[in-house]
Amino acid sequence: MNATSIVALRCIIAFVACLLLFHKRAFRINRDLMVRAAIIGAIMATELTCMCLGSSLTSASTAGFLQSLTVVIVPFANAALLRRAPERKVLVGTAIVTCGMLLLSGADFTSLNPGALIMLLSAFIYASHIIVAKRFVEDVDPLALGVWQLGFGGLFSGIAACAFGGFMLPSTPSEIVVVVALALICSAYGFITQTLVQPHVPAETTGFAFSLEPVCSAVFSFFLVGEVLSPIAFFGAALILTGVMVATVELPRLRAHGQARMAGAPEHVS
Repeated sequence: MNATSIVALRCIIAFVACLLLFHKRAFRINRDLMVRAAIIGAIMATELTCMCLGSSLTSASTAGFLQSLTVVIVPFANAALLRRAPERKVLVGTAIVTCGMLLLSGADFTSLNPGALIMLLSAFIYASHIIVAKRFVEDVDPLALGVWQLGFGGLFSGIAACAFGGFMLPSTPSEIVVVVALALICSAYGFITQTLVQPHVPAETTGFAFSLEPVCSAVFSFFLVGEVLSPIAFFGAALILTGVMVATVELPRLRAHGQARMAGAPEHVS
């Protein structure tokens, strides 16, 4: 199957499933919501197509690392749009997570190929999706927006598939299982959850959440197929978790705590 057909099928299946589950809210639409859904649906479809194509042209480790660079791109792109510098904790967390992803993936950059460049493009596009979606969910129903972005993503990918190489269906049971799993878990659950959460968290937090993907993959690989991490990869996973904690967890400030205690202490009159 070609990349555009895979993306079209996973988006269409996810859209139908979500439409059946959330039909009461999904049909509360207006022109503004549909325009926003079409825009982020187009961005999503482009990102998924690049990711699917790029991962088939380069090694899994390199593809995983480059795709995870979204966590690096989001803070700086968002800061440029807002015309303010990223918070110090975000910068520190980003640096730690990047080092962790490099160690965990074991990516080899001695010979870059077209697949690696496409994966890098995919990371930039996904970062733009996170930032644009964050702004779009503020004034509309995030659930309806998430459902219809899947519909538009399937529509645009289907058109692209017909225009470039023809629309293809899965031909083996294993391909069917993969497409359905991508549709229900990665697309339906993943993108609907993202739009539901984004009104309540900064765009940077969404990016950091997705940096946990390689850690989760390592955990599932251990329990499902018995794959054991090397010491370097284990250290990389620990760095990713540490970086996410540094960037997203609000630690109490000792100075503020001390001032609060002083303000609450009774005055002593001599």
